[in-house]
Amino acid sequence: MEGNSVLLKELLTVSACSYSLLAALVLVLVTAVLGGRGEKSRKAAPGPRAWPVLGSLHLMAGYRVPYQAFSTLAQRYGAVFGMQLGSVQCLVVNGLDNIREVLMSKNNHFDGRPDFTRYKQLFAGDKDNSLAFCNWSDLQKTRRDMLQAHTFPRPFTSRYNQLDEILSEEWSHLYVQLKSSNNSKMALKPLIVQGCANIFTSYFCSKRFDSDNVEFMRMVRNFDEVFYEVNQGYAADFIPWLMPLLGKHLKRIAGWSHEIREFMEKAIMKERLESLNNNMDMDAPSGDYVDSLIEHIHYHKQPTLTWETAMFALEDIIGGHSAVANLLIKVLAFIVERPDIQQKAFEEAEAATGGRDVTLADRTQMPYTEAIILEAIRLIASPIVPHVANQDSVIAGYTVEKDTLIFLNNYSLSMDPALWDEPDKFKPERFISAEGHVVKPEHFLPFGGGRRSCMGYKMVQLIGFSILGSILHRFSLSPVEGVDYQVPIGNLALPYDTFNFKLEHRF
Repeated sequence: MEGNSVLLKELLTVSACSYSLLAALVLVLVTAVLGGRGEKSRKAAPGPRAWPVLGSLHLMAGYRVPYQAFSTLAQRYGAVFGMQLGSVQCLVVNGLDNIREVLMSKNNHFDGRPDFTRYKQLFAGDKDNSLAFCNWSDLQKTRRDMLQAHTFPRPFTSRYNQLDEILSEEWSHLYVQLKSSNNSKMALKPLIVQGCANIFTSYFCSKRFDSDNVEFMRMVRNFDEVFYEVNQGYAADFIPWLMPLLGKHLKRIAGWSHEIREFMEKAIMKERLESLNNNMDMDAPSGDYVDSLIEHIHYHKQPTLTWETAMFALEDIIGGHSAVANLLIKVLAFIVERPDIQQKAFEEAEAATGGRDVTLADRTQMPYTEAIILEAIRLIASPIVPHVANQDSVIAGYTVEKDTLIFLNNYSLSMDPALWDEPDKFKPERFISAEGHVVKPEHFLPFGGGRRSCMGYKMVQLIGFSILGSILHRFSLSPVEGVDYQVPIGNLALPYDTFNFKLEHRF
């Protein structure tokens, strides 16, 4: 019996050890399986094989809009894929959910901007002087907060009413110029870009300039050249050793930037600084945007804002007038051969105003006019400014290394037949609900989203509505014989010398 007990004890001990080993083995296998799944879900994104030097730049050729290449490549590699452009590692993100992951749920992972030499040339060698092309920082948050009260005026507040008055005044000047055309060929861009510039300087700087002010007109032209420049893509952005070939071009960019700075300091800041005194009431509400910048510097508010940074912030926001003006010219080009759209907008304006001039108060009663602008923005499909990963992260289950450049393909969101009925056609009514209200589907993201969204998009909407509504209310447009009104898409910019139009005064 004693021998049997000993034998039983040894068997139990062996069995216990076996079970322990078996449990450990199972744990290892489970961990391996789960770990393997995790590794699989976080593998590198697929993508085309890179060529030496070029990377995959050759795959971007042959498209009217480079972002069309992203849609084509997505059919082969999936909604999220990696590609090397020159020496720059990139990730292309297609699809609403994936784009929202970058812009919204993980915006603190992807809030950097590309380090392109051309952009740095515009901002004294430091992209962080820019509002749009800087990396995210406490300073950038402060600059956005300072701007928000001015670029997002709430309806019927003092700033909103002030903007409405400025728009009305500027329309009175533009109306006289347009009426003088007498239905003959007319270049509208110089007039509209000048008017938009005065709206911005009046609103943000409390200063308006006459059309015979040579320095002001040069400033307007320089801003338009800069706007056209930042909307272009160059291989040298991705292959830096090509940059010396752009030497003369970079000097022109620096020259435009220098002349803009001279004008802003002389024509706007000089007299404002001369009136500054030490008794400024820091607790008093700021007036215009210039006041906000000066007060921040004068009272050493945190984070510190240098004079150089403040000037670049002012120039950046004033330069926004070029975006509005170029957009408006493209809108007019879209509808110059569509009298049906023009007539509908005219009738809408007449019903809303009773014959008086259009004001911002009419916006809710003129959804079709606003829809015309939205449809133009959709078809233009201007790209969202690329983001850069500030840390190692994950998008759609794929690993993203720090410093990867992120392209968000909003072209596909704007032109996908699965999202839009007849996407190639200009149909403003697609933005109007059955109840007659403006509606924007969730996949319509022309201004980005999250904390890196466009800071001036509300100004684009308000000023664009006012000028377009006023033009279509008072004039009918017709094409000039021999002019091709095919609107360039893929960015907002147009050359300074662009479409001509004929305008006939309605009454």
